[in-house]
Amino acid sequence: MKTLAILIIIIGVLLKVLLIKKIRIDKKSEYDSYSNDRYQWGILTSFLEFKILSKYAGEIPFGPVFIHIKTEPKNIFDKTFFSDWFYRVENGVFLQRWSLNPLKRSNLSNAERELIFIDFETKKIKIIYSDIKTFWMDIEKNDNDQLILVLNNGKLEERIKIPNLNNL
Repeated sequence: MKTLAILIIIIGVLLKVLLIKKIRIDKKSEYDSYSNDRYQWGILTSFLEFKILSKYAGEIPFGPVFIHIKTEPKNIFDKTFFSDWFYRVENGVFLQRWSLNPLKRSNLSNAERELIFIDFETKKIKIIYSDIKTFWMDIEKNDNDQLILVLNNGKLEERIKIPNLNNL
């Protein structure tokens, strides 16, 4: 009887140790939102046969939503993260690209953010502005129909003229 009780205790302790190890391994493994089939790809915008598709990647509580983007027929992106903000103009679309996974809290303040432009005709990516320090941005047109990038971190609003896209 004593042997059976000791055996049950040993098995119980081993199961707890294995369970704790599995939980630690699961917490360390990185979630791959790009390959996850839980969310489907949908059309963000298109121009003739060129389609820009987006897929939900995750979000920060009380913060922005992040997406992955790919293009069809030929994908010009890797598994990069983007905010769900975009601004379409006649010949392309502006997006905010992140250099690191923003869903990892350690990366949130270290990630570089860029305003990029995808030209519909050439299917090329142009970096318009780097070193963006905020999640929240918008584009407005001034009286001369020039595009203005508006960056707002809640304390300070910055306005930057976007250069003529033909000169980039």
